[in-house]
Amino acid sequence: MDSVWFSKPRPSSGQPLGLSREAIVRKAVEMLDEHGMQKLSMRKLAAALGAAPMSLYWHVPTKDALIELCLDEIYGEFELPDPDTEWETAVREMMHSLRRLAFKHPWWVRGIGEFNSIGPNAVAMADSMFAPLLRAGLPMPLAAQSISTVSSFVVGYAVAEVNFVGRGGMDSPPPDLGKIADLYREKHPNYVAMLDEQEIWSLEGQFEFGLDCVIDGIRAKVAAVRS
Repeated sequence: MDSVWFSKPRPSSGQPLGLSREAIVRKAVEMLDEHGMQKLSMRKLAAALGAAPMSLYWHVPTKDALIELCLDEIYGEFELPDPDTEWETAVREMMHSLRRLAFKHPWWVRGIGEFNSIGPNAVAMADSMFAPLLRAGLPMPLAAQSISTVSSFVVGYAVAEVNFVGRGGMDSPPPDLGKIADLYREKHPNYVAMLDEQEIWSLEGQFEFGLDCVIDGIRAKVAAVRS
């Protein structure tokens, strides 16, 4: 596995406009927030910085390396719970923080799993996630598996949410459930019955339900270890 984190950044001395890796990453994050990952290019980034494209490669060897750096920059915004917070409250707070980051930086949540997440901020975030469950008595394997499971739920849910919102889901007219029901009433009656259950159409409600289900499972693991 290759990663930008395995090499040291070059010094910024002698570069135009005092160009640095930090300045490049800050501007790249701004562009990613505005336009998304597909529209980011080293040439566009250089133009936004008022620099020659090749000067960026002194600090960032490839576009993938730049994305790694940008992803880790966002991990640095993660809100850590108070160390004395009870484990379940801490996990809930962290998962809500993760979801908020996904909405703030949609490109970031879509990049999780596609790019390495071994930067200092990502590792600090992971380490902080383990701590409440270790304090609750879970051994490291169970703590790590529990955090992986609950964060995977949140990331998966958030990706679907940001995609829905990104295509105007919150501002678009609601789907015509009557027409959908007419299409499937005979062949798929359970699906049609589901359309009438209004509580499932709440994004907040669905998120809390899923989070409750996962935390219920973790709670059972904690109780088993303590018994």
